[in-house]
Amino acid sequence: MDQRKSRNEVLDEFVAQGVLTEEQACDIADAPQWSFSARELITYLASLIIGVGVIRILAIALQDASEGAIVTSLYIVAVAAGFGSWKLSSGSDIRDRFSEVLELAALGCAGGATAVLLSNTELRGEFIGLMLTSTALGWGMYRCRTSRFAGTVALCVGANGVALSLGAWIEPDRGWAAGVLMVLSGLSLALVGTKKIGAPYFARAVGSLFVVIGSITLGTDISNGRVIPIVTGIALFAIGTKFLASETLVAGAFCIVTGVVMTVNQSIDNDMAQGLVIIGTGVVMLIVLSAQMKRISNRREPGVQAA
Repeated sequence: MDQRKSRNEVLDEFVAQGVLTEEQACDIADAPQWSFSARELITYLASLIIGVGVIRILAIALQDASEGAIVTSLYIVAVAAGFGSWKLSSGSDIRDRFSEVLELAALGCAGGATAVLLSNTELRGEFIGLMLTSTALGWGMYRCRTSRFAGTVALCVGANGVALSLGAWIEPDRGWAAGVLMVLSGLSLALVGTKKIGAPYFARAVGSLFVVIGSITLGTDISNGRVIPIVTGIALFAIGTKFLASETLVAGAFCIVTGVVMTVNQSIDNDMAQGLVIIGTGVVMLIVLSAQMKRISNRREPGVQAA
């Protein structure tokens, strides 16, 4: 499996080829991915406070309102937020980021209104959830490559929501179906997070988390399934190693250790032997994880070769 080059390895090649000077390479390596001015952060804080106040006022105003009034109000807010997002989307970086916040708000309000509307029908809750999360998944797939973060957030919510809803629909009394689908959706998000999308680290982190949750669910719900977290952990660790993604490395290591603990407790009767096996596994994982994390940290130091 080919190892992906780190950012600083690429910068070192550019310096060696004369494309960049060493000073320029250091500036690129040290530049943050995101830059926020104090004005923008204060604007976000003020907007958050205003939003909480608006939600509070709406909650009081709609406390005794009919479901029709609630649905109508949510749709109106969704349309207003969507229009505001569209108007702000072609401005400065601050306006562009705020437009995506409004985009997510519009999706949330529209989804909430539709959920209230469909709850009065004879449709099962799992099917309603599947419909709504499938819509979010489709929107996320459409927007994840062109947005800064909104598309990726919608993609993560949609993918994992579809997994949970479909799992509850397939097998409502047991967790194996949801566990399988959570592992699949999590691995898919972790892989998508290695592509050129907005906020890829968010997709990797959420995907890795759901792989861990799904693996543990399968390990406890299926007889003799305690080895499953080890297998999925190895898959996560392989992804993290190839793409130097710290999120998947940590999640993979945690998943492997959890699987080993579950397997050892089931397979070995001697408490001392259990402890020794678990300690040995933990030491090995610590050594391997430390080596991989060191390779990731080397990306911040141009001129230092990855181990």
